[in-house]
Amino acid sequence: MRKLKVWINGRFTDSRDAKISVFDRGFLYGDGLFETMRAYAGSIFSLDEHLARLFNSSKNLRIKIPYSKKELREASYNIIKRNAVKDAYIRITVTRGGNVIIITKEFSGYPRRDYIYGTSAKVLEMTLDEHSPLAGMKTLNRLSYLLAKESAKAGGYGEAILLNTKGDVAEGATSNLFLVKNGRLLTPSLDSGILPGITRRTVIALAKELKIPVIEKHLSYKELILADEVFLTNSLAELLPLIKVDRAKIGRGRPGEVTKLLHAAYRKMI
Repeated sequence: MRKLKVWINGRFTDSRDAKISVFDRGFLYGDGLFETMRAYAGSIFSLDEHLARLFNSSKNLRIKIPYSKKELREASYNIIKRNAVKDAYIRITVTRGGNVIIITKEFSGYPRRDYIYGTSAKVLEMTLDEHSPLAGMKTLNRLSYLLAKESAKAGGYGEAILLNTKGDVAEGATSNLFLVKNGRLLTPSLDSGILPGITRRTVIALAKELKIPVIEKHLSYKELILADEVFLTNSLAELLPLIKVDRAKIGRGRPGEVTKLLHAAYRKMI
């Protein structure tokens, strides 16, 4: 594996030489935030929106970011240039310990077969607490999500879906969730405790442009498994068709036409 440059507190260093203090609160307690982004042909998609969410969350958690949005924007572009990557994964991490770290690596997308044939998800008993002060934020406390994902993978599923304390469908371990029913696009409302995803917001805007009715609401498990189509969204996967939930086949068991239409519109926008 070739050496990569990372950005730590205003300086570039080789990834193998990168260090933070063992007393950093992000390391000790998961006391911090992060944003994950994707670059296409050297352009970071929705960077300003990701930075806005990062700064909004930092304000809510009283975590001071010692750099401006402009400085982090420049650093994000500099890191992909320094590493000579154009199609890339970029992550910004901020800790209460005072560290701001930006890393990147090559990323060309998920396997093509996942979009042709779709993927599957397992609904877990693990509950998302929509009343938590951390709800809706990308904090470094991700262990419950990672365990959910690993549990789903161990059962042969591609993603885990979490329910909130009311039993409503909330989100995937690494994704937001959309349903298509009778030509309408349904997605859990923000008060379900979900992350206000950047890709989620983009898809909603695209659907409205395409005259597809969009409804944000509390969604039941029954609505999920009886949907005509289901897909997942995040910055790396874009729109990923979901063709099976638990043992239930979704729709016809293959990626649906509304999913394909919205993904095509998303790719065209990129």
